[in-house]
This record gives sequence, structure tokens and C-alpha cells, in this order.
Amino acid sequence: MDELDDRLRTATGDRLAYDGRRGELVVRPADADTAVAAAGEQRIAVSRQAVRNALQTALLAADPAPAADDALSAGALALLERYDGDPAGFERLVLRSAAQFHGTAAARRRRGG
Repeated sequence: MDELDDRLRTATGDRLAYDGRRGELVVRPADADTAVAAAGEQRIAVSRQAVRNALQTALLAADPAPAADDALSAGALALLERYDGDPAGFERLVLRSAAQFHGTAAARRRRGG
């Protein structure tokens, strides 16, 4: 288990995770037990940095921001609140954050920076 995965799981009670081997953000429904949660989980293929960007975006959009010990944990809770309120909006936010990150990275490479 890597650091990002561990911190997401700890902050969200194992509902949000990052599968680094597959490059996927994993979210599990709130009302499912562990055996059922695996069947109902949603997986989105995104890079580790794109997940971090999505956490920042969710935290900035949260009103009020969730109380947590650090920004990553607060972002994880905000992203999970987004999922609970609007699963399709959650997926759009994650994919948009990934597209923005990868677009910015590609522009930097083209500029040579």
C-alpha cells in the first residue's frame, strides 16, 4: 500500500482508495458492507497526481470545508461528500481534474520546461 492509498483509506474509512498498480481511484458506496462494497465500487483510471488535483478541487469547492488534520484528508472527505451527493458529478470532477493536469503537463513539455 502506498502513502496516497493509505491516507485516502484512513481519512475515509476505506471508502476512497488509490490502486497504484492499476492507476485507478476507487470509491465504495456508504451503505454497503465490505463484501458488497467491492461489487458496488466505482473505479476511475487516473494518475496519482490527477487524484491529488481532484482532492484540491473538491476541497476548494466544499462549503464548508470538512474538518480534518491535513489538506489531503480534508480533500478526500470533500471528494467523498461530492460522490455521496452526486456520483456523476464526482466522476466529472475527477476526470476534469485529470484532463487539466495532463493538459498542463503536456504544455510544459512542449515549452521545454
